[in-house]
This record gives sequence, C-alpha cells and structure tokens, in this order.
Amino acid sequence: MPKNEPRYLKIYHDLQQQIANGQLQPDEQLPTELQLAKTYAVSRITSKRALTELESHGLIYRQQGSGSFVQRLPQTQTAQQLLLVLPFPTDAGLGDYASGVSQAATARGYQTMTMDTENFNQLSLRDLQTQYAGIIYLTQNLYADAERLYQLKLAHLPIVLLDKQFPELGLPVVAADNFTGGQLATEHLIQLQHTQILFYAQAESVLPSSVYDRYFGYLTALHAAKLTPPAPLAQLADLNQFTPGQWVRYLKDHAITSIVVENDLTAIKLMNALRDTDPALFQRLSIVGFDNIQAASLTYPALTTVAQDFQGMGAKAVDRLLQPTTTDMLIKLPVTLIPRDSTKPMVPYSKED
Repeated sequence: MPKNEPRYLKIYHDLQQQIANGQLQPDEQLPTELQLAKTYAVSRITSKRALTELESHGLIYRQQGSGSFVQRLPQTQTAQQLLLVLPFPTDAGLGDYASGVSQAATARGYQTMTMDTENFNQLSLRDLQTQYAGIIYLTQNLYADAERLYQLKLAHLPIVLLDKQFPELGLPVVAADNFTGGQLATEHLIQLQHTQILFYAQAESVLPSSVYDRYFGYLTALHAAKLTPPAPLAQLADLNQFTPGQWVRYLKDHAITSIVVENDLTAIKLMNALRDTDPALFQRLSIVGFDNIQAASLTYPALTTVAQDFQGMGAKAVDRLLQPTTTDMLIKLPVTLIPRDSTKPMVPYSKED
C-alpha cells in the first residue's frame, strides 16, 4: 500500500482482489465491520467506509441484519461489446488500430467501444465484467499500467495488449515486427553508403517498448556491416536536452550523416528544426522514421519510414481475444520500408564543415 493511501482503501483493495480472483465467491458473506476493524487495526468508521465503497462499485450487496455479501453477476447479461483502450484516441501519431478492431469485431457480431486510458481507469472490474466481452489495450507506459493490467488478469477478463509486451504479466500481445523494422531502416542507409548512423528516441528510457526492439534491429544491421553506433543509447538523455544549434554542432563533430528516429512525429520535428537552423547540413542529412503516419508523405522532404499494419494488428487482436484456446502469446505482423526523399546517398563532410 502506498504510504499516503487512506486505510479504508487498503481494505477495499484487498477485498476487491479477493472477489476478482475468486477467493470470495458470489453470495458469500464478507467479514463484518467489527471483524475488519480488528483485522486491519482501524476504526469501525474506516471499515464501514471500505464496505460502502465496495457496494457503490457494485461488488457487494448488504442485507439488513445479515451483513455484506459478494454481488452475483446478472445471469441475463451477454456482453457483445469489445473495448479498445487507447492512451490518446485523437493523437495523430497513433496508428489506425480502431478500424481493424471495428471491422473484425463487426464480422464476428460484436460492437466496439473506444475509450481513453483515464476514463477506462474509472471503471470498476464489475463494470468491465458485465459490459464487455474483452479488452484490447494500447498502453503508453507499461510500468504505470502494470498494476491495473494485473488486476484485469486476476479478474479473468479477456485482454490482449497492442504494441508493447511485458512477459511478467503473461498477457497475449499483438505487435509489429519492430526488430526487423530497425534492421530495414538501418540497412537502407547502409546501402546508401552511410557509415555514421545515429539512433534517436525522445524517451530517456526505451525499456520495454517497440523502440527497444527497433534499437536492437539497428544494432544488428550495424554489426553485420562492421559498423559501430556513433553514440550509445545511454546518451539519449543528453540528446534530448539539445537546442537545434547544439544538434547541428553535435552532428558535425561526429560526422553523422544519417539518423534512424524512433517514430515519424519525432523525425518530422527534428527535420524541421535542423532545416531551419542549418539548411546546408540538412541537405546532406538522411532521416528515417517509423509508423508511416499521414504527415510522413506530406512533410518536406517526404519522410522515408517503416510502415506498420495498424489495421491488421487491430484485426489480429480481435481474433486472439475471441479465441481463448489459442496459445500464441506474441503475434508479430511484418513491416515495410517506404523510401522517400528524406534519404539520399551519403555526402561526406568537408574540412570547411
């Protein structure tokens, strides 16, 4: 229990988990307010509040003179909805998972509800159990969401993760083949005779994530070509603090002629800053992004990128969710390199640079 968490929440969470994992069965009587007060060394006011919270979330019911009991799910409830949880549903940087989920769900006779993470976290386990046949979840931060995801697993709610895997959770994942994506991006630059190829991500830590897989694909391609990275991954924290002018100086000092960037949005932002700061350097620089968002083909120059099949991942997530007997815990979909004008043959730096 967090140090600042109210005591009644400790009781609430313990009983909630016991209900979710089946230790407390439907219609089973809970300990009384007095018994809970003694067990947790709190006042009866505190234990009463915990029971009141459980009742308000539909987890228990009370009978006058008899006590509190675990609520039974309505037997007539037949949830025909799937819930897609996205961190920012309107974010232009997110792929179109929703279309794939919706089409695959409709084909199986299900409707789809899309919800952001904040609103999702307001729903009780009982709400989720009664309203949805399963959950497809794209997390922004697995560490921050780990406890909530573990609660869903304990409650036996069917759930499939998108993009990021966390083996300790033991939940199925549908993702792009990001490792191969990192290889393809780097090999493309190597074929254009680049030897000083930087990997850049805005996050100071990329563990665990699709960016982590892309980074090791990048390292693998460099190793195969007997090249070394111009900067270690640990230097990301420094790069993230750079002004555009410092970026220009850094690239020149290390003779870097190409950059593999974690995603298209970050790549476009970096391109714009470098173009405005040093047009001459920008003309010789090659940049590759990931995701193939719509803006990638519209920016100047059009961004070379590694495309993911977001709709395909959404559809595969539905298939995996509705086939609980399937044992595949990690389903990877292939990626495709899309060369555009942001990559060009290497131009070495001159002494004047």
